[in-house]
Amino acid sequence: MSLLKKTAVPTEEERPRGTWENDSTMDDAQAHRDRTYHIRSSIQQTFSIYLTQMALFSKRKLIYVMLIIAVLIPIIYVLIRDKLNLNLGNVTELSGSGIMGLLLFMFPFLLSICASFLMGSLMPKEFSERSAYMNMALPMSRWAFCLGKYLAGVTIIIGIFVFAYGMAMATAMMDYEYFNGEALAKSMILMLLAILVYTSFAFTMGCVIGRGAGILSFLLFLLVLPMIEFYLGINGNIQMSDLIYMPNLLPDFTCMALGSNGAASSIGFINMIQPQGIDVDDFSMTSIIVSVVWTIGFLLLGMIAVNRREM
Repeated sequence: MSLLKKTAVPTEEERPRGTWENDSTMDDAQAHRDRTYHIRSSIQQTFSIYLTQMALFSKRKLIYVMLIIAVLIPIIYVLIRDKLNLNLGNVTELSGSGIMGLLLFMFPFLLSICASFLMGSLMPKEFSERSAYMNMALPMSRWAFCLGKYLAGVTIIIGIFVFAYGMAMATAMMDYEYFNGEALAKSMILMLLAILVYTSFAFTMGCVIGRGAGILSFLLFLLVLPMIEFYLGINGNIQMSDLIYMPNLLPDFTCMALGSNGAASSIGFINMIQPQGIDVDDFSMTSIIVSVVWTIGFLLLGMIAVNRREM
């Protein structure tokens, strides 16, 4: 008598759920014939990096400091109006848009800080923390990697200063009803161009020289370039009216377009002393083209620097 108990093979209905028998005769190629594997497009890669960097920005204290400064605009206005008893007519037009220009007086200084230290540290931070080495080892375009980070930075900075514009407008509405629509539109365009010019330059400085890019960009924007341009102007090498074509002065023109005589920068203070020095009404399509070429040129330079960098 056999000691082995003979059992019947269960039918399909009797087989317990969750069991599996490897009775397939397909090879690997046949088993994966219905699945397609592909590398994500450059647009998808750029968008993934963009979302990742936007999440990382939530940890940057500088962003919250800028937002707090924007929230303080109404308090600053009340102090200027009631406590200091200043004659605002000497420094700006007495209209809603003019008061906005006065409230945004610090725009050149704050944009220099925000763009220089936020954008200038993007790529150096990636390499110092070694996260770039993990990302770029993947089948990912370095161009998409750089562009995604740059676009995230531009989005954050535009959001900060659009919020500041909104706070300035709401504050000016406390006492003034008239707003010059044309001046507001021109100022907004100048603000967007200024952000693109500053962010592209600071981003490229970070790609090319690494650490120290933030402070160097800040000094160039706020002091070195304006003083060189003013020196050339007073010595007759260039006309003062030609300064309207200098992209680094766009933050000053942003305030002046609203009716303010000056802004918190070297050229801004000079123009406050000599209001006829620069006429923002001369801003034309040529100035816009110069600003766009500046932005694209510096952005490409930064991407090329990263693309040629050895890992």
